[in-house]
Amino acid sequence: MLSPDSPQHVITPEEFTAEAFAPYGEVMSLDATPKLPINFYSGANAVHGPVRLDSDTPPEFLVFRVGLRGDNLRYLERHVEMTQTMIPLGGRPYVAVVAPPQVPLDNGFPVLDEIKAFIIPGDVSINLYRGTWHEPPFPSVDGQLFLITSHERLTRGLQCKVDENGELDQLDVEKRNPFHRTGQRVRVRLP
Repeated sequence: MLSPDSPQHVITPEEFTAEAFAPYGEVMSLDATPKLPINFYSGANAVHGPVRLDSDTPPEFLVFRVGLRGDNLRYLERHVEMTQTMIPLGGRPYVAVVAPPQVPLDNGFPVLDEIKAFIIPGDVSINLYRGTWHEPPFPSVDGQLFLITSHERLTRGLQCKVDENGELDQLDVEKRNPFHRTGQRVRVRLP
């Protein structure tokens, strides 16, 4: 049972750059995404991109309100039937916790030293590769809003109940409980 005295592993967020984030997904920002030579309206608008959404079935968009939940990593999850894009609404920074799609697993959970955290600026979106392990964003304010891509199986899978170990493996949702799998409390050093 998880307690304050449980062994713990602490993840400290790294400096965020498109290059540092490249093993996990693509970055969408005015700085990291190329400006396209589109000059409608006398150059008053700027278009940057593209970043490709890849999905086996038609994509959906979900508005996701993320509450403050402390610094414990409750799950790592992954989706293999699509890339997943997280678009912050409101301009506030957030913390993304990720592990690469091909990370070595120990007892079915990404090796702890391969799990990384990044403080993402509020005007930057991320597009996670298929299979990238991730935790929903850690918000900087309670109730922070995100627009997140999904698809029907993923959306239905997220509505399923976790099992007695706090895990889920339904449809396109593979959700793993770090304490159940590692015996350690995994924490993120939040700003």
